[in-house]
Amino acid sequence: MNNKMDQKPDLVEVLRAHGVDVDTRGGRISALCPFHDEKNPSFSIDPGKGLWFCFHDHIGGDVYDFVGSMKFGLDNWDSRNKVMFKEVVSILEAKNFKQQKITPRKREEKKKELSQNVIFLLGHVTQIYHQNLLQEEKALAYLTGRGLTEEFIRAHKLGFANGNLGVMLSMLPEDVFRDLAVEAGLIYINTRGGRRWEFMKGRIAFPDIDRDGRVLGIIGRSLDQQQNPNYLTLNGLPKVIWGFHRFSQWQPLIVHESIMDACTAQLMGVPSCSPCGTGLAWHLVEELKKKKYLGFLSQDDEPSKRAIERWKEKIPHGRAIVGEYDGHKDLNEMATEVGWEAAKTRLFALLEKGGFEYEVQKT
Repeated sequence: MNNKMDQKPDLVEVLRAHGVDVDTRGGRISALCPFHDEKNPSFSIDPGKGLWFCFHDHIGGDVYDFVGSMKFGLDNWDSRNKVMFKEVVSILEAKNFKQQKITPRKREEKKKELSQNVIFLLGHVTQIYHQNLLQEEKALAYLTGRGLTEEFIRAHKLGFANGNLGVMLSMLPEDVFRDLAVEAGLIYINTRGGRRWEFMKGRIAFPDIDRDGRVLGIIGRSLDQQQNPNYLTLNGLPKVIWGFHRFSQWQPLIVHESIMDACTAQLMGVPSCSPCGTGLAWHLVEELKKKKYLGFLSQDDEPSKRAIERWKEKIPHGRAIVGEYDGHKDLNEMATEVGWEAAKTRLFALLEKGGFEYEVQKT
């Protein structure tokens, strides 16, 4: 990795110029995201590193990525596009923002393999969360109410973050894992008071597990509508597509916006995954391109339908399939409200339209 210092326009100054209310007291800070309407802040800023990340849109970057996303749109901005990047540089130079010394962020860092210590930590945390879930009636009832079976929950090691992670990690013999938990984003430290808190507390944990049983990431999903944003990802680790690594390169794979739809489709026998939202970071696009047979299945609403068209623009060999669920917003809602057999029949019919054939069997 190149540690050479570089200068870029000051991120905080640029954010404020674009109307973002930034309070710089403390270290990593939050603000209302300028890319969508919200009441609770999901826009995370690290002034020291000159980086930002939106937990709602699952997209982030440096000052150039911010201005580019504002100028061209979150889904259209591509820093590798020389014409786009040149225009962003011109915009920033015209404003004469003060310069900030930072360590350049290399895209290769996003693609590096997780260390064995991180993989061990994620596996250990997954076990903690899984045991929590088995003892948490409300969270377990939520999942079974959405149609997930106990067998599925155990096989995928779904969990619940109840706030005990810090205590459980303190029992590990080596400090390195407690430090890694902070670096990964599992534990946050308040820079003003030093208080630690569990980042995913109160959320259901969906570990992303590969075919060898390794946990490559953890996604936190809200348990009710009071929790915003709907999904949280670990900001210190590369973003993941839940379920992606469970299937081989040659298996046809269906991509859903919703993680619950992906779970539902898997239970119906369809290999499925989810980026947990409509945004696709560039390295996730590169991951999906590796799949030979790929389908994008939308929910039954306009934002989701537009999203799968954007996905197809980025991954042309993928097939966009418009979801229609008889007035229900998505596959899981149709399954839980109408019945699994009816929803399964509808799913297979939609996939057949997209060129994917599955034999409908009674569940």
